[in-house]
Formats: sequence, structure tokens, C-alpha cells
Amino acid sequence: MRNIKKIIMYIGIPLAFFSTVLVGCQEEDAIIVVDTELIAMVKTINEVDFNNGIENVNTNATIEIVFSHTLNTELFSAALTLSSGEEAVAYSLVFSNTNSAVTLTPESKLKYETGYTLLLPAGNYTKEGKTFETPLSLSFTTAAFIPPVVSLSSDVSELEENNATATITASLDRVSQEDVSAVINLAGTATPAVDFNISGDLNIIIPAGSISAALSITTILDGENEGNESIILSLGDAINADADPKELTILIKEALFPISLKGVFALTWDGQVSGNDGKAIHLVANQDIADLSMYGLGVANNGGGTDGLEYTFPVQSVAAGDDILVARAPDLIAAYFGACTSEFEHVLLANSSISQNGDDAIELFSGTTVIETYGDSDLDGTGEAWEYKGSWAYKFDDVWTYGGVDCSIGASTMQTSSCVYPICTPALSIQGVMALLWEGSGTNGGKALHLKAQRDIADLSIYSTSVANNGGGSDGIEFTLPSISVSEGDDILLAREVSTITGYFGACINSFEHVIETSSLNQNGDDAIELYQGTDVIETYGDVIPDGTGEPWEYKGSWAYKLSGNWVNGALDCAAGSTSTQSSACVYPACD
Repeated sequence: MRNIKKIIMYIGIPLAFFSTVLVGCQEEDAIIVVDTELIAMVKTINEVDFNNGIENVNTNATIEIVFSHTLNTELFSAALTLSSGEEAVAYSLVFSNTNSAVTLTPESKLKYETGYTLLLPAGNYTKEGKTFETPLSLSFTTAAFIPPVVSLSSDVSELEENNATATITASLDRVSQEDVSAVINLAGTATPAVDFNISGDLNIIIPAGSISAALSITTILDGENEGNESIILSLGDAINADADPKELTILIKEALFPISLKGVFALTWDGQVSGNDGKAIHLVANQDIADLSMYGLGVANNGGGTDGLEYTFPVQSVAAGDDILVARAPDLIAAYFGACTSEFEHVLLANSSISQNGDDAIELFSGTTVIETYGDSDLDGTGEAWEYKGSWAYKFDDVWTYGGVDCSIGASTMQTSSCVYPICTPALSIQGVMALLWEGSGTNGGKALHLKAQRDIADLSIYSTSVANNGGGSDGIEFTLPSISVSEGDDILLAREVSTITGYFGACINSFEHVIETSSLNQNGDDAIELYQGTDVIETYGDVIPDGTGEPWEYKGSWAYKLSGNWVNGALDCAAGSTSTQSSACVYPACD
């Protein structure tokens, strides 16, 4: 068996030449250098003492040996071997400028979890005839392969629909000496080549020695009003690495047409003059429109398919953000809405074609082209989720919500009905309250208040909050929100200690568009929470008069959360013993 080797001479650092016998008092493990013998003074592998049987050696190994005398490099190189079983290992040798030290480097990376032996038989390997009396045989075992972890990240979490780009990066947690490959899987509601294009290979490769590789996603404006769509990316079939199982989600935000549907009505209330009084359609201008007559409406009755354009808006301009109500009986529906009618910048008289009964689809036209549809024009809505007979449907944060069939029956005004139309409710509401206690929370770390914007709010500072402690009644305004604008659907978290609750919520903290710190939150789970608009209380969680201890709304060591208009509560002290909401017995619903 012969080793394949390269010899490089006269490179390295000088080493003192030993030519005398070291005698006298010696340390217990000191090496005695005898002038007639060649001795291996120092042996290291990857800069660690090379003892026989050493384990967990890095596969990129370098062996260094310092000898007592100058070597005959030809004799030494011919005799030295490195092998694994019967297999010789090719290596190169580099000698110091005195030829007394040698560095051995394998030509290629060693195998994982494999035994190797370095052997130098007894013999004469010096020019002065100094003999190497005791054979050198050093064995070692390489470390097991511990794969790096490959994970996905994006430079953005949201993309506008029109030609926006995200850079997707597959990254390793450490450099690998092997090529790492993985397959990027796609899921979500968005469709490749229809809603977005990919530049790069989904079979991604991170070359050995590199830390990452990337591709890009670019959105396509598809001309359809589909609402926001998602791209969900995950990793599979990883080679030479472990794939992080966490999914990466990117939201494609719908590029809105200048006008869109916001709500539809087929209301029935006490005192109606005719069955048509409650028939109306709510629209919103997404940008300034100089001539509204470019747009129109149609009602697809009883699932019989589209009836085409049936109503054309009048020639007039509207401003971005304007709410427009097209009604069969504007005066009568205004009386039913009461003061809430002022939320509509424009109330227009509809023709008789606006004839929906709550099971009919509504179509919005630009010219003669349908740009948005509520419901299904080819399906009678009776019994469908989108039915709105005796009720309404409302688009909140691009998702349709419903009042419930016949919810307006028996009422004479919107405010006395069991289903107040959302535009007639305050623009800001309480979504959740927290008095969480967990391992490491301290006394105040889990005190927070979750608010939700029901509509765009230009100046949040018209709203304030208060904690009514221990059933002692209202304490009045205690904290006024900052003067910032928020958008419909935005989640706002007020927290006593932002850093503490951020650590507890983890990635879920990103679901809040605004996180605000305030020392005013001192609730202990038995205290009511008040929300003000100006100086008026517009919503209260709990009751300001009785202490909440033992009441259904108590939230000590826990939370309360508004779900579909109804309050639900985590069990008392349900966060105790946890270190994150995800590991607790009561995950906060916004994080679930």
C-alpha cells in the first residue's frame, strides 16, 4: 500500500535545532531528547494534542509533527502513511525551513465517522543518521456528520399586486463543506404564473462554503378583484442539511380598482313603506374619481346569471375614501340609519333595477366589464353563506362579514336592531384585554390592551383608554393614544412593558401593526377597561362598578378576546408556568 503525497519543502516557521542532551530535573511528562535518536517532540491534529485514539476530529484535518532533528525529507516522505483500513489517503506535506517540522494535509476532506491511522515505522529519517527507534502509530476517528439547518426568509412580508418583488433567501445556520440542496414547495391562494412569477430555481442549491442562495418572486396584475392572496413557501427534500419546518407566508395585496363594493342591503324593519325601502348598495372610492359615470351596477336575480349593466352612476366626482350609498328610497333608509347616515359622503337614488331580495348577487361594472361581484351570479343565495335577506353584508379588511338573515326584523332603527351595520359603530373597538402572568413576566409584563380599527382613522389621538380598578367606578381618561393614522383592520397593542410581552408573544407580535407602550395599564384581571372617543365612553369591557373577581368576565392571569362579536375568556391563571403564549394552556387567540 502506498500513499499518494506531495512534498513542499522549506516553507514554514523556523524551529530550534536540538543537538544536546537535556538532563537534570524533569517534569513528570517531559520529553528527554537523546542526541543519537530522532524523537517526535510535538504532535497535534487541528491544533489539539494528537493522542492515540482521539475522537470527533473535524473532517478538514491538519496534522503537525515537530521532530528533534532535521529530517531527510525524501526518506521521511517515503515511509509515512495515512490510511483508513486498506485505503490509502492522499495528502500533501509541508516542511519547515529547518526540515524539523512537518504539516500533513489530506488532499480532500476525510469521511465522517471513520477511523484513520498515521504510521511512521522505525527507521533512519535524518541526514545525520539519527534513528527513529519507536514506530509512530496514531489512530483517530472523525466526527459524525451534524447537518446544518436551512431556513427561508423574505425581505418583505407583503407585496402590492402590480409588479412588486420579494427576495426569498435560503440560509444555513453555519457554513457547510458540502453542497446543500432543497426543494422550495409552494402553497397558498395565489397561483404561480397567474398571480406571480418566480426568477430562479425552486430546487435551490447552496454551494459548499457558501451560506445562502436566493430567488425572487414578482407579482402580476391580473385584472381580477380577488381580494388579498397568499404565497406559502416551505422547504422539503433537503440534502446535506435539515430543513426548518417553519413556513414562510407572503401576502399579495389586491390592487384595488378606483371603486369597490363595501356593503349590500336587503333590510326589513318595522314601519317600512314598501319592500324596496331597505334595498341599497354601499361602495367606497379607493382613489379620486373625476367622473363616476364610468361605473355602474347590476343585480343578478335568483341565480339566473348576469343581467348586465342596469344602473349607471351619475356624472360627478368623488374623492378617495368617500363612502357612497345607492338606495331605492334614500330618505327612508336615511331615517332608519339616523345619525349614521352622515358616514356616507354621497347618498344616490337608485333605479328599480336595484331589486335584490338578499339572495341575489351584486355586480360592479367599469364600462361594460364586471370588476367585482358579491355572491355568485349563477347561484341563488338562499341558504348560502353570503345570503343577506332581511340583513346586510359588509366587507371588512377585504373579508365579507354578515349581519345574519332577518336580523333587522322587529327594529325600527339601525341602532335598535340586533345587527348594527359596522359603519354605524365606532371606528375603534376593544378586541382583547390581558393580565397575563407567566414564568418571567414579573408583575406588569403581561398587562396589555388589544384594540382594532374598524375603519381608516386619520388621527388616533381622538381616542383614549382607562382602567376602572377594583369596581370603584370610572377613573376617567388615563391614556390618550398617539396622533397617528391607522388603517381598517389594523391591530393595535397597548402594553405596559413592550419588550416583555414581545418576548412572550414571539413571532405573533408581528400580527400587530402598532405596538405602543404605556404605564397606564395596571389591570389585575378584575378591572374593567374603558375606551373613549373624545370624552365619551364608547365601549367598556367588564363593569366599572363591581369588582370582577368571580364574575364571568374576570381575566386574572389570563385574557379576554372578542370573537365574532362575543367575548371569550381564557381560564384564570392559564398562562402560569409557560414561557410563551404558544406553550401556554391558553394561546392568545390572535396568535393561534
